[in-house]
Amino acid sequence: MKKILILIFITISLNIFSQSDIQVTMHESTLNKVFRTLGTISGTGEYEIMFVKSNYTWSLNNMRIELLKDSAIFITDATVVTGLGTYQDQVVGKVAISYNQYNNLISVQVVDAVFQIFVEAFGKKFVIKDIQIADYLTSPFQFEGPMSMSNELAFTMPDGSVRKMVAKPSVCVVNVVPDKIEVSTQVQFIPQN
Repeated sequence: MKKILILIFITISLNIFSQSDIQVTMHESTLNKVFRTLGTISGTGEYEIMFVKSNYTWSLNNMRIELLKDSAIFITDATVVTGLGTYQDQVVGKVAISYNQYNNLISVQVVDAVFQIFVEAFGKKFVIKDIQIADYLTSPFQFEGPMSMSNELAFTMPDGSVRKMVAKPSVCVVNVVPDKIEVSTQVQFIPQN
């Protein structure tokens, strides 16, 4: 009998559960390791308030994702420096999680997280610009899913003949629970000639 080979990303674990034959689990800490490795994201721009021109800079630190029951949120600390001062804001945004069965990829992407660039002068707040963080995190984080399991099994029968079958995962289901993403599947065994 040939060995069954299952290829999995180092950070994804394979678990077998009763409701499915195979389940790939990705932990929240895995996603946040990607953000830590990505580091700080920053940008600059110019503005004019009451005929005075100046520059602003912004940076995002401590980016992370929190996995909740049936949803996920993106959180980051935004620091803004303008010609009239510095301020910090915590930004909370939306995250989309999906699984593409055809390319076997679990995708995690920030889809909406906005903060404002503003200055305060003469007791009034002047909004310069809204920064959409999703415009800077355009590539989703993608991880291999459970469909990588596709194996041919061969059994030698008592009469010396060889009976072959292929193990193939069927429809997969994505489930977001606190602290993890679970992608589960059933396995079909198909006889081969």
